[in-house]
Amino acid sequence: MKSITRSTFWAFFLAVLFFGTDARGAVKATPPEQFFPIYDYQNDWLVYSNQYKNYVPFSQGVNEGARFVSLHIDLLKNRRYSLLLKTEDESYLFLEGALQNKIRENSWQELNIDSLYRLYKRDELLLTIYGSPGIEGKSLLLCNEKKRNEIGIVAGAGSNFINIKPISFSPFGNFAVLSLILILIVNVWIFNVNPMSFIRLINPIEFFNNDPREQLSKNNKPYSNSVVFFNITIAMLMGFVVVFFSNNRLNLFSVSTILSEKSNTLQLLGDFSILTIIFFLLTYVKYIFMVMAGNMLNLDKLVDTVFLKIVQSSYLFYGVVYILVFMLSFNNIHWFEDLRPYILLPFLIFYLIRFLALYVVTKPPGSLINLYLFSYLCVIEIIPLIVSVKFAL
Repeated sequence: MKSITRSTFWAFFLAVLFFGTDARGAVKATPPEQFFPIYDYQNDWLVYSNQYKNYVPFSQGVNEGARFVSLHIDLLKNRRYSLLLKTEDESYLFLEGALQNKIRENSWQELNIDSLYRLYKRDELLLTIYGSPGIEGKSLLLCNEKKRNEIGIVAGAGSNFINIKPISFSPFGNFAVLSLILILIVNVWIFNVNPMSFIRLINPIEFFNNDPREQLSKNNKPYSNSVVFFNITIAMLMGFVVVFFSNNRLNLFSVSTILSEKSNTLQLLGDFSILTIIFFLLTYVKYIFMVMAGNMLNLDKLVDTVFLKIVQSSYLFYGVVYILVFMLSFNNIHWFEDLRPYILLPFLIFYLIRFLALYVVTKPPGSLINLYLFSYLCVIEIIPLIVSVKFAL
């Protein structure tokens, strides 16, 4: 009986010793001699699931055919360490969806985490390997270099990085193209209806034309078809800019309360339509107040002229802003966060310059009317600008 008990004890002891040794040997891959292994990512591989639209843990028997496997690397917590990567077959390394370089078979590649943190300026990094199916033969270790070099391999091998961005078709990119088509259609329609008025309205020189005999307001009233559709175009340009800012988490005038979650192109188009209607209505609400203020100051003859010059300048300014934003919408903007406090500065400069330009080009005949005109422009330009800045952010 004692012999059976003793045999059972030694069998149990040897089993515990074996599994304990196996547990301590979690780092299966052996890095080069100058590195000390800290953590093995072998059990942390992820694959992208089309069903959940997110990354899920790699599962043996389910994802063995996946040629893309990924990992989320915490850069902030692992500063001063290095990543060592090795694959048995020739593979390709992607960082944040961008192709970096080719991984040679059975050779270690070092990625210095401090260098990655300075390069990408984020706390977490998505690392992806494309190569043979499954995770067999792929090793990724977090290591500490025993004798640290002054320059990491990532910085030294920068010239070998391909850095090819994959083509991505985001919902906002599709929406940007559709908005461009709509704006072009409206502009073509205006040109076909009244080519001469269209050319004069988009001509910057016409803004400074103060000849009473050649004023645009002689043939183009604020409620004429050309001017109405010009204001629709301006409202579309402004709506697109606001949707772009909202998509980049800049909530101007708390528009997020009336916008959707922007998960697809149709919802973005819906938000764009709502903002276009709001800006168009606000334009003619402003015109109504311009008429009221002009009647009170006996400047009713200047109202249409000033309104058309406002339409001209707004079209040119927001047209330039739209082209800039349209180009930026197809790129990953890393510096947008740094410019967030100054995003309203170009708009403030534009409205202040327009205020001064409107005062100069109208050229009233008398000093008293000069005072009236200055007061009138303050009411229709400066006061709304001050109120808007106060509630913009």
